[in-house]
Amino acid sequence: MEPDRRGRNARRRDWAVAIGLGVAIVVLLLTARADGRDPGSKVRALTKPDWTAAPLPHGWHEVDRPLTGVLIPIQVFAAATYPIVLHHHPGQCGPPEAVLAEMPPGGLLLQVFEYPARGPEGRPIQVPRLPRRPDRFRWADATWGPFECAGPSYKFDYRQGGRALQAHVWMNRATADPALKAGALRILDNLRDAPRRRK
Repeated sequence: MEPDRRGRNARRRDWAVAIGLGVAIVVLLLTARADGRDPGSKVRALTKPDWTAAPLPHGWHEVDRPLTGVLIPIQVFAAATYPIVLHHHPGQCGPPEAVLAEMPPGGLLLQVFEYPARGPEGRPIQVPRLPRRPDRFRWADATWGPFECAGPSYKFDYRQGGRALQAHVWMNRATADPALKAGALRILDNLRDAPRRRK
């Protein structure tokens, strides 16, 4: 039987993107420490986008606090289909296990990150070339795998408005509510960088 070359090439591309983004993060953090600065305060000031996907589909609500302690990439949006009580410490490299453990069988959790184009001192960060944001997101556009320490998720890598974004959707694929799954795609379709408010 002839091997599925297209599927194999797609998996190689996904791993290349993941490795490239990881290298960019390491370079950024090493640069900050080499300058003798605390990367935390500087990294938080890189970008503060005001992303919105309003109105959210029925059954979804926005999570207005970071789910992880990761500084780069930056969480720009998160939403869930079930109540999340954020009395715990953020996860180290993904949503805390308690948050995923509270997910009902039909529930979903979505988190969107941005990889900044510049480091703490304004130096450009090399970000791999990502595909343009599709007109409509489909699950076929995502890759399912254990990309974060929080377990397997659907991962979307794309560029929108000149920004490098990555979205993760956690769910139980066997029991996830189809209507809520469709809602996750609508959120990504509607996610926009809202205009800055004048002070």
